[in-house]
Amino acid sequence: MNPERKELLLYAVVVLLTTTLIVGGFRLFHITNNWAANCLMFVPGILATAFLLKRGQGLRSVGWGLGTLPDWLLAILLPAGVLAVCLPLTIGLGYAAMAPSSSPIARVAAHPLKLVENMALYLVISFPLAFGEELGWRGYAQNRLIRQFGLLRGLLLLGLLWGFWHTPIFYAMGEYPQRPILGAFVMTPIDNIMAVVPMAWFYLRSRNIWVPTFLHAFADILWGFSDLLFPKSHEVQSWAILQAVQLIVSIVLLMDLKARRGEAAVADPQLHTEPAPMPAVGQRG
Repeated sequence: MNPERKELLLYAVVVLLTTTLIVGGFRLFHITNNWAANCLMFVPGILATAFLLKRGQGLRSVGWGLGTLPDWLLAILLPAGVLAVCLPLTIGLGYAAMAPSSSPIARVAAHPLKLVENMALYLVISFPLAFGEELGWRGYAQNRLIRQFGLLRGLLLLGLLWGFWHTPIFYAMGEYPQRPILGAFVMTPIDNIMAVVPMAWFYLRSRNIWVPTFLHAFADILWGFSDLLFPKSHEVQSWAILQAVQLIVSIVLLMDLKARRGEAAVADPQLHTEPAPMPAVGQRG
């Protein structure tokens, strides 16, 4: 096993073990606050920073540019488009329904400007949390995994690592009340595997960490408010609709990545230090 693979394996073990131990502490001390769980999003980034500094590489390779306006607009349109497809299907099939008018979220939704203000506030709060994850998964792990295992296998491994990192958190916090085992140990890893290609596409396209960080935070807030406004009565069926849509998006974007020779691009360790424009090949889905 070459040094980079050993480092990746060590990083994966340390991230998973650290997170699991902290979550175990939550259970031991009866900590159920969602904000405490959200703070665990900093773990991948903090450990990635430690690994980079230990190697004397610094953080320059992560990519600190601002990207282009189309990148940011696409980061808004993609999750909004997925929601626009999934939500009507989920409601139409009877898997979700609008929250009762007496609920707090329904009262907020009755005033669209207030709803937008709330979403904007939570987006600002969520941005540094999403950055904690993206610095680890995209900024540190993604390019190294692709260099070592190729585009498809590298992203699959990243999706599995990303997904199973969530497992102890989601299980302890009861994110899937109807299916706690299935949700945390099966549905969550599959969901992250489906999401890893769009996140990789944005990172490679924009060549900076900020666009995928924004996409991560915006998608979390968008789907979080959607779940509050339209509570799901059938977790598995609603999840399956989302995965079907994400699979289509992932196939389209994976084809585009291969057309753009993304695998060759990320094999270059100077990907983010000496940026070059990507050729206009393929269309987003």
